[in-house]
Amino acid sequence: MKKQDVAGIIVYLIILAMAAVFGLVVIRQYSPKSGMETWQFIFFIAGAIVAGVIGNSILYELSHMLGAKMGGYNITSVAILGFVFYRENDKAKFHFGSYDGLTGETKIMPNTKRKKPSNPIPYLIMGTAVYAIEVVGIVLGFSILTREGSSTLMNNIAYFLLIILAVGGVVVFYNIIPFQLDSMTDGYRLRLVSGKKNRDAFNKMLLGETADAVVEEQQEEKVTSFTADLKINQILVCLSEDNFVEAEQLADTIIDNADQDKKISHKTLFETKAFKIFLVLANKGYEEGLAYLESHLTLHEKKQFSEESGLVFLAAYILISGLLDRSHSECVRTLDKVYKSYKRTPESRRVLESKLFNKALNMVIEKHPEWNLSDYLINIE
Repeated sequence: MKKQDVAGIIVYLIILAMAAVFGLVVIRQYSPKSGMETWQFIFFIAGAIVAGVIGNSILYELSHMLGAKMGGYNITSVAILGFVFYRENDKAKFHFGSYDGLTGETKIMPNTKRKKPSNPIPYLIMGTAVYAIEVVGIVLGFSILTREGSSTLMNNIAYFLLIILAVGGVVVFYNIIPFQLDSMTDGYRLRLVSGKKNRDAFNKMLLGETADAVVEEQQEEKVTSFTADLKINQILVCLSEDNFVEAEQLADTIIDNADQDKKISHKTLFETKAFKIFLVLANKGYEEGLAYLESHLTLHEKKQFSEESGLVFLAAYILISGLLDRSHSECVRTLDKVYKSYKRTPESRRVLESKLFNKALNMVIEKHPEWNLSDYLINIE
């Protein structure tokens, strides 16, 4: 089990303990005073929790958006509980998708037109700052609504708001944890970007550039998700230059450290393995590459690649489907996702990822010219 998995379990246990204490000390004590039947009170609590999850998730990502603008970033997409909002051709759109966070994720890109470099600090602390305002507002409201002589309805509203506040506290608590969990928390990122050099490296990573600057703390920790993301950008640059040997060495560094130190997130490791699939076929030759994949690729990983929609994952899966499984139908099914995947790829990485995708697809076309898949090649402008 990875260290971040253990840390995640501990954090979730703490959250459950906090929820249990709040339920026993606050909610249970109020139940007789609520004027509700047991079943009504259960629905009351459930409704407050749902409102808390939805309301605080929206508020937290709005806070991220505000912090991003203050820090000089452009916002590329905002995910809230699986709803991903983005702009395409100056129109607001949304789709359902995954995100890296407890309740949502706001993806940002440095504004290169600014004279000053974009600063991620406001983006990372604004969620906590806005929650502090929420605390003050709800505590004041609670004290007013529950003052002597208040009606039962006013008291119920007060406790409804208090539950919403408690749910928000869980969201903020998770996000301020200063080490890596099953997702990249604000607290962890904040620790990583301390110092101008590290903020510059963070911005370069977002822009898809290579960066030599590494967080001082992480020099002792070898490769982590943060430095691995920088290496992934280097892999893309190497691939665009047909420097497959160096690209594979970088991928092996990430995978080997993931196996040894357990400091790389599953998301980062899985993306690296997608590159590795392409690289072994490019470097080792067709027969040796297929032999490697057959011995190193599990059925579970195959299934995961088939469910992803990023260009890098599509490239990996068409290689698996076309060269390893020799399945024309699976290739076509996967290639039907190309247009949407291309549109959802950050502009800073579109050209590099499109080149990788085209190289992978050309391998399949060369092996199976009768499949007529050339129309799926991406026209790189």
